[in-house]
This record gives sequence, C-alpha cells and structure tokens, in this order.
Amino acid sequence: MHLYVKHATLINNCYPEKEGEKGPRSSELSYLTFYASSRPVKLTKVGTFLEKKVERDVWKNRKQNNQVSLEIIKALIQSCHRDLNLFSKYVVKILCMMLGTQDLELIDLTCDTFIMFSKYHDGSTLGVDAEFTTDFESLIKKFADLCENNNTDPNTNLSMKHIGHRAIQAVFSSASLQTSTFKTQLGILLPPVITTLAASNTPANTLAKNADSVDITKSSINNSGLEKGVIDIMAAKSASILFSQLNGGAVRTALSPLFTYMDNKKKWWPPNFAVSMMELVLDSLQPQNRYLLVSEVLQQLDAIKGNNDDVYEITEKRASLISILDTILNASIPLVGISVLEVLNSLFTHLIKSVHGREYCDEAPDASDVTATYVYAVHQGLAHSIGGLASQTYYQNQLNDIVGYIIAKLRAGTALERVEDLPIEQYRRVALVCLDLIVSTSKESAADDEYNNAGNEISLSSWLPAIGLLTDRIPDTRLDFAATLTRYLELATNEDDLTPDPYPKHLLTQHGDVMFVNAVHQTIIDWVQMPACNVADVGAMYTLLCALTRRFGADGSIRTVPLVFKLQSLVKQGAIKQTSRQRAIAASTIEWFGMVSQMHKISALATYLKPLKEERIAHKEYSPIFIPEVAPSVAHIMDFDDLDPENTTPVDKFIDRHAVVEIISKDGSLRDEDDTHGLDLESKLYAEWGSEAFVSQERSFRIRSSRDLEELKPKLVTPWTGAEFETSERTQKNTINVENLKEALVSQQKTGGNKENGESEGDSLQSMTKRSLAKRPKDTKTDIDSILSSLSLGINIPQPSTSSSLVNPPYKG
Repeated sequence: MHLYVKHATLINNCYPEKEGEKGPRSSELSYLTFYASSRPVKLTKVGTFLEKKVERDVWKNRKQNNQVSLEIIKALIQSCHRDLNLFSKYVVKILCMMLGTQDLELIDLTCDTFIMFSKYHDGSTLGVDAEFTTDFESLIKKFADLCENNNTDPNTNLSMKHIGHRAIQAVFSSASLQTSTFKTQLGILLPPVITTLAASNTPANTLAKNADSVDITKSSINNSGLEKGVIDIMAAKSASILFSQLNGGAVRTALSPLFTYMDNKKKWWPPNFAVSMMELVLDSLQPQNRYLLVSEVLQQLDAIKGNNDDVYEITEKRASLISILDTILNASIPLVGISVLEVLNSLFTHLIKSVHGREYCDEAPDASDVTATYVYAVHQGLAHSIGGLASQTYYQNQLNDIVGYIIAKLRAGTALERVEDLPIEQYRRVALVCLDLIVSTSKESAADDEYNNAGNEISLSSWLPAIGLLTDRIPDTRLDFAATLTRYLELATNEDDLTPDPYPKHLLTQHGDVMFVNAVHQTIIDWVQMPACNVADVGAMYTLLCALTRRFGADGSIRTVPLVFKLQSLVKQGAIKQTSRQRAIAASTIEWFGMVSQMHKISALATYLKPLKEERIAHKEYSPIFIPEVAPSVAHIMDFDDLDPENTTPVDKFIDRHAVVEIISKDGSLRDEDDTHGLDLESKLYAEWGSEAFVSQERSFRIRSSRDLEELKPKLVTPWTGAEFETSERTQKNTINVENLKEALVSQQKTGGNKENGESEGDSLQSMTKRSLAKRPKDTKTDIDSILSSLSLGINIPQPSTSSSLVNPPYKG
C-alpha cells in the first residue's frame, strides 16, 4: 500500500504548506523528479494523479496550486523527456484545463510549459492514439484562438496574442509537426499567422529578415518591449521557421492555407501582400525545394477558370500570381532543379493567350483604369518572368536553348498571316519583347557570376535561323529584330578586346561566328536593295553593322571593309534608284569608316574622311539622318520620298578605296605581328565582296571550329586511375599482322594438351586484362597471343565439359 501511494505523497509534498508561497518546494520537487526519472513506469500514475488534482483545483479556483502544478509538470518534462510519451496525454489535458481558466497569469505559465513540452515532443503518438490526437489538436486550437481574441483591454489583448504566437512558433519548431497530422495542424496554426501578417503595414519578407531576435520563452506579462510590431515579427519568423523545414509535397500542403486565405479574403490585389508572402517563402525554403514554389504558382495559374473557357480572362488573381512569378524568377536566388524549358513554354503560352483580343501593353495605364492595370501587370509580368529565366542557368548551352525556343517562335520565312489566332506581326512583336529581355537578363546574370562561365553565354550561331527577319515584309518586325540583335551584340562586346596589346586580338575564330557574320553581311546587301527599305531601315542597318564590327574588333573591321565598299558600289552603279536612299546609304559608309577610325584610333583615316564629308554636305550629297544637327527634325520620317524631297542631287563623290586601304595598311593597329609591311592586311582589304579572294579570306578567319562541348558535359563516371599507364608510345600506330595470328594458333596447338590448361588460361586472361587496362602499345603482340590462347580452341584435343570453346560450343556436346 505504501508503494501505491508514494507518488501521490511525493506530489503533494511539492505544494506549499502556507498560503501565498510561490512555486513548488524545491527539495521535494527534486525528490519527485528523481523518483520519476529512475522509475519511468510510474510516470503514468504520476500523470493520472496530477490530472485529477488539477481538475479539482481548477474547479475550486485554487490558482496557487495550479501554478505549482504547471511548475511540477515543466520539471517532469525536463527530467523525463526521454519517456515523455508515457505521460504526454495527461500533460495535454492539464494544459487544456489551464487555458480554460481565462486567467492571464495561468495562461502565460501554461504557454511556458507548452513550449517546454513542444521542445521534447516527437509526435510519434499523434495519429496513433486517437484520444491524444484529439486533445492535442484541441490544445493548439485554443492557442491559435488567442491570436485573434478581441479583449477590450488593449494590454490584455496584446498579451493574449503574444502568448498565442509564442505557442504557434513552438509547434513550428517542434518535431511533432512532421507527422501524419501535419495538414490538420497547419490548418489550425497557419491562418492566424497569415492574418497577422496581412494586417501588418510592413511587408512579410521584411519582417522575417528583422535583425531583432524573438525569445518565445520570455513572459508575455509585464513585458516592457511588447508591442504590435513584436507580434508581427514573431508571426513572420514563425512562417519562416515553418517553410524552412518543409520537403517535397509538404510545400504544397503549407501553401494551400495561404492561397485559400487570399481567395476567401480577396487579398490578391493589390499584389503587395501576396508577393511579400511568397518572397518570405522563397527565402525560407531549402535550396533544393525552391523550384517547387514556381510549380505551385503555375498550377494555381492554370487552375483559374473564367466564365468563358474560350476567352483568357485577366482577373486580379491572375495578375497577382503573375506578379509573384515575376518576383521569384527575377530574384537573386537560384532555383536548383527548375525545368527551365517547361516553365518557359508555360509562360509563353500564357503570354500569347493574354494578348488575344488586345494589344500588348508596354506602357503603364492610368491607375483609375483597373482592368487596364490588370492587363499591364499580366503582360509585363509574363514577359519579365521569361527574361528572368535567363538568370537560372544550370547546364551547358541552356541560354542557347532558351533563345532557340523564342527564335523558333518567330517563324522566320513563314508565309502565314496568323499564328495561334494572332496576326503574325503581333505574335512576333511579343516574341521579340521576350527575346530582348532574355538578352538583357543574361548579360546581367553573367556580370554577377563570379566564375564567369563561358558556357552560360548566348552563341552567335543560335541567331542564324532568325537573320531572315531583317528582310521581312513587315517594317516593324525588321526594326524590332534589328534593335534586339544590335543590343545583344553591344552587350556581348568586351571593350578590353578592342585595344591592341600591342597587336590586335583575333575574335572571329569560330566557325559558327563566321557563319553568323556572313549571314548578316549577305542579309544587309539584300536589305538595302529591298523596295520597301525605308529611312528607319537604313538607320537600323548602320547601327547593326557598327555593333557587329565592334563585337569582333580588328577581325570585324577587316571583314566588313569589302561589304562597305560593296554598298558604295550599289549606289555608284545605280542599283539603288532613289537619290534620297542613295545619299543615306553612301553616308552610312562614311559614318562606318569614321567609327572604325575612332575605335582603332586611326587618326589619318579620320583626317581623310572629314573633308569628304564636308564636301558632300556642301553639295547636298549627304543624308540628313546622319547630320546630328538635322537628324532630330527628320526622325519621324519613314519614307525616303518624304525625306528631303526637294533635293534630287545624286552622290558624286565617293570614298577612294586605294586611299583608305593605304591608310589602314600603314597604320599598325590592324596589322598582325608577322605582317610587318601590311601586305597581308592590304590583300584582305582589297578583296571584292563575294570573290574567290574574299572566300579564301573567310577560310583564314576560320582558325578553329566551334568549341567541342563534349568534354565540358558532366560525366556519369570518372576514369579509373588505379593502373599506372604508360604514355610514352601512345602516339605510335599499332598494327596486327597475319604472322601474329599464325604464331598464336601454333602456340595454342602446342599448349592444347597441357594438363594445367585451366591454370595457364587463368594466367593468360589475367595477363591480358592487366595489359589491356594499362593500354601499353608495345605489348600489342603479346596481348593478341593472350587473347587467342585464352579462347581454348582445342584442335584435336577433347575438352572438359566445363571449358568454353568458340569452335565446339557447349550446346553441341
């Protein structure tokens, strides 16, 4: 009987004898914890006794006893946490009863005890013990309700909310969250956190990054630092803790309450709250799980259903989700594992659907026009999201794949009038906007890449399928593509490569680059001869030609000289009829040589060009689009018939090729080290466009083929390096003669009847294996002998049934 009541005696002894004493008696509490920790089987009886005692004390409103009971439970949790599951169900019931007292001090102390409980509770019994699971969910529901209490006293209201958020953070930090009841717990605890962050004036992601530490063990009573801002920070940090622990499918489960809240509360627009919450989630997720956020947002976007399935309705939710995607994909955070091309295809599909029945919106509308604001957010958000994908590069040639996808969408050379229910010009305009953003983003990403990975660059050859757009029948398409290509070339130009050190650097060395330059040059010849070629075309052609020349430095200049004189010959020979267009193209040749003289610092060339230009201007042979003082006044003119219509003077004064070639050849800035007298340079400059000399010059530029990327691709395995390989004779060509085979067969016949054939076979195989692994060329003959000997041909000699033979296979008996 004494043993039965000992735990009760120990517990009762912990309570103070006198009224007003605070806390349990320390010596008796130590005895109780020692007794419980040394005899874990008694923990169930201890829990049962405490539950009944607390139930009586709560009913009789014995506040002091209840406070002591909570201290006893807290001490037992600390000392017996390894056996917490033996009495956890009683702890949860006691805490539920304490929260029902509505006494602030008891509730605060209950929260302290619950924080200690959550620290050690692993949740292994959740979902197994139905009664315990129900009680635990009821307990956390009561804590969650404290976050939304409406107490009339501001201080009490603030303290209650603080207690609730302390308990929520304790659960989010506990191992008990990652159990079979995960979804249920999130459905209870996450809404109060979201509500608190939605009501805050500070963005959620900013709150989560706040440097102030939050101590959830600190009491909510008489807390001088307690204010609403502290609760907001605590809620943000709780959300951050939650998402930092999630893996795989749990991310979707955790995002569901957030999407549901924004649906029910109409919080999608303005998108500030939704975007800030997703930024908080993105910052918190483990790196390998961040890409899941993009997938979830895209699924939400695809799941939006309008009143008419045939019409792509632009709603506030769609605009907000796209704003979220824009933020995620353009954040400076890698999304490891993201399927870039699948996301690209989804984004582009949404973008094309969004412009059905409306023009692409590239200017911000008036804020009062809500519908136009949604359209602007969708169009700009999708386009910038596609551009942001260029910063998410994880494999070789990924940027080329992205650019190749968009260029394929441009459908250069097609005769179609409509593509995907859009006019071809509108469809191409949207694609070119995306391409331009990809080019800009890829350059910014490369500048931020400390490793400067050359594989993460857009190659020139990837543009080849679209070069034909420079001669497209639609003027806007020609100009937009030329502007995008020019911007790409300008961004790809390295100014350091343009400076001779002391000799020019050769940049036009890869076959793909040569093909690109040839394609652009040939297209320019066709471009300027098009009947539809207008004023803007000539300006775009000149800008593109300058950008292409600067991209390849000295090689680009030398390579373009024959083209420029070909353009001059078109004017000179009358292939271009309009005098205003003749003057514009002829002026572009002088301007180009002026750019070359400035780029390579050839002062003699600039000196030669200056009087020629002045003379042309004086005789009205120069186009106003290249005169800085006049150009702004004619910038709006597109047709050559409207450009200086009263001037019919043809061009009569041309650039002297001999003088220009002599100046450039004598100047050392474009001469190679071995071209002492400039004769090789002179021959290249004199080459006529399209002649045999020009073609042979092309071969001289093609020093090496495009980089072989096979060696740069990831390998599944690494070569075995266990053997010591000899490489002294690897370069020798090894042959196998008939004599080797004859000698091997003779050797086989001589050794065929040896009783130790099995042993010699094993030795020869071992020798062959070692030698073949070492790959020693000098042992080729011996290797052949070993191979043939190991086959055990068995001529006129019966072989054991266990041996293998190619002449007498086992199945023939």
